[in-house]
Amino acid sequence: MKVLRYDYRDMFGAASLGLRVRKWLVALPGMLVAVLWWAVMAWMALLVRGVSPALVWNAYGPVPWPSRGSLDGTLSPILWGLAIAGSAVAWLLACSAVSRVTYHQLKGNDFYSFFEAWRFALRKWKAVVLPGLILGVGGGILALSLVALSLLGGLWLPIAGIFFPLGLLAASALLYLFMVSCTGLCMGPAVVASSGSEALETAFELFSIQSGQGKRAWLYSTLNLAIAAVHTVALGVFLGIGSLLTSWVFDMGRAGAIGRLLRASLAWAPRVAHAVNGVPGALDSLFLGVSGGVASPYRAYLSNQPASIIGGVALAVLFLAIFLLLLAQFTATFATGQTTAYVVLRQLKDEQNLLEEDLGE
Repeated sequence: MKVLRYDYRDMFGAASLGLRVRKWLVALPGMLVAVLWWAVMAWMALLVRGVSPALVWNAYGPVPWPSRGSLDGTLSPILWGLAIAGSAVAWLLACSAVSRVTYHQLKGNDFYSFFEAWRFALRKWKAVVLPGLILGVGGGILALSLVALSLLGGLWLPIAGIFFPLGLLAASALLYLFMVSCTGLCMGPAVVASSGSEALETAFELFSIQSGQGKRAWLYSTLNLAIAAVHTVALGVFLGIGSLLTSWVFDMGRAGAIGRLLRASLAWAPRVAHAVNGVPGALDSLFLGVSGGVASPYRAYLSNQPASIIGGVALAVLFLAIFLLLLAQFTATFATGQTTAYVVLRQLKDEQNLLEEDLGE
């Protein structure tokens, strides 16, 4: 069993547990499902607006991103909302699988398998997902109450004076629910993975964390988020430099052929639609070392270079795999830190050492 100090220093120790390829592989299926779901819903959101498939491909690539005008209409915002919700569910399940592996590692079991982790996450999906829905429904009721009070107060000034305290109470409760929802999004999977709780138990536990150790929960979550972001950026920079070095070595004596091949891959790799929203091409150029842009400038080149099409598709798949790897690394590091944070908070809040309990499977 791992020895903890039960303070913020444990978050830095947890980072080393998250920087393991095994954890990345556990998170990877969730990231793949999230990206695929996002791509399907995003394409549908753009197509229902009457945008032609060719224009979507040229401007957005295989994984579109919202931009000005993409949220117009009635059905399109709903589809974008489904894209966000489905991707969030996949991310939460990935976090719960990583958290389950981390919990067993903290208990001293380094042989908890990939399949056991995902079997647990899928079996407990309600406990991971439904607390957010419960908190969302409660927040919606409070928001509607606040709107109703404001409408009633607008009818007659004395009524406004009477209902103002009720409105203040509803607004305060709504803000508190928002804080609990943020806590649930960051720590809900760790709660389920470490305690084996069900949906209602998880929701009550999130309220307990916010009321009993709210400051520490926010501090630890912020610290884990920063640590995961720093590690992910460092890995991205490392892979980007390696990509630039590789393209330079491969291009020696080939008169820029590799550079043209990298540019060709832009027609197939996910990218930001610069022609639509004016975002610079830095995201496109992170691993390519070439100027970004939409696919149309490469169309003439691709049509006359079949070999480059094959190479461009292969490179695009590689860049997508790197993107998924970065998402998996961030998720694994963050979920590992949050699991450690919850074990620490549970000890401080209830004087209960979760690492000494046998929860079974």
